[in-house]
Amino acid sequence: MERRAEERVGASPVMDKRLVRTLGKLGASDDEIARAEHEGWLTLLLLDKTLRPGRPKYDRASVAAQAGVAPEVSRRLWRALGFPDVPDDAPVFTDSDVEALTVLERRRVTTIVAVDDDPMDALVEQVRVFSAALAKVAAALTDQLAEMIRSARDSGLSDERIALTFIDEFNWPSLLKLFDYTLRLQARDSLWRKLANEDPDAPGARVLTIGFVDLVGYTAISQQLDPHELSALVRRFEHLAFDTVAEEGGRVVKTIGDEVMFVSGDAAAAARIARRLTDRSLDDVLLPPARAGLARGSVVTREGDYFGPVVNLASRLVEIAKPGSVIAADEVHASLSDDPAFAWKRLRPRRIRDIGRVEIWALAAIDQIEEDLGGG
Repeated sequence: MERRAEERVGASPVMDKRLVRTLGKLGASDDEIARAEHEGWLTLLLLDKTLRPGRPKYDRASVAAQAGVAPEVSRRLWRALGFPDVPDDAPVFTDSDVEALTVLERRRVTTIVAVDDDPMDALVEQVRVFSAALAKVAAALTDQLAEMIRSARDSGLSDERIALTFIDEFNWPSLLKLFDYTLRLQARDSLWRKLANEDPDAPGARVLTIGFVDLVGYTAISQQLDPHELSALVRRFEHLAFDTVAEEGGRVVKTIGDEVMFVSGDAAAAARIARRLTDRSLDDVLLPPARAGLARGSVVTREGDYFGPVVNLASRLVEIAKPGSVIAADEVHASLSDDPAFAWKRLRPRRIRDIGRVEIWALAAIDQIEEDLGGG
């Protein structure tokens, strides 16, 4: 009869039996448990096995055979996930890998693709996009987990005690439900943005206002702050950006360090977002001044991002804006020139690299606009 998991481990007879049983059920070997206890990474082993349960037993060829796919297919999909090739004879894959590969193969043969697209190429591209997006989610999640573990260690808790705490508190199924819920909401929103009121003469194109906002002097500041302080600054900017954009019904497309890209179908809403975000940065003691660039026109949407000359123009305009200012292309001004809620100052035309000569305008600060309106 097979002995219980805690009896098979010879590293320490005083090791908590519940922790040993949990690790064994998740697929950790006797040697892994003993080594993790000896070297002080039981918590890391527990999280590792929670996130990727099962015992590795398949090499490259056998995992492909179990899933019913060609080895080269499994290799392409593994690379699309963003991971390097493993030696062909290394038994590093588990039953969960077989299951995932099987699901991907079914998706390859059933996915609806454009007539001229190869199903395998379409699947690889889809996997690559998903992996890149989820990598950012994983980074944010593990930043929090790592900080929690470091704080627990600093407080004097043993690695074994921290691991036991995670058994009770690290509820991965609940996180999966949150991911599923959020993805459904984002997909629903994206479908409406892409398909509702679509111009039949311009497939995939929409007229939108694109905005870029960045922090002035971020590079120099980042060299003066420690990692914790820099992380706090970036988080503060992201929170401010997301809140401000949401207030006006816009959408944050992405954040790139000190820069935020947002989009709105309403030029007035986009102008208010840019102006309020830059104004609020001036009043925030933690942040350096922000600046913004706005452009409006036809853009192409693909996989949650936006492309085209309008996007490029907005990105270039933020580069020439002064701290606390909002620079808008002529199309944005034309859309709002009759709106008394906005005050503009015409600037000299600028030649923008890769674009050409551009007419530009400066949008007055909110307090200046309110002062002008009050004076009228």
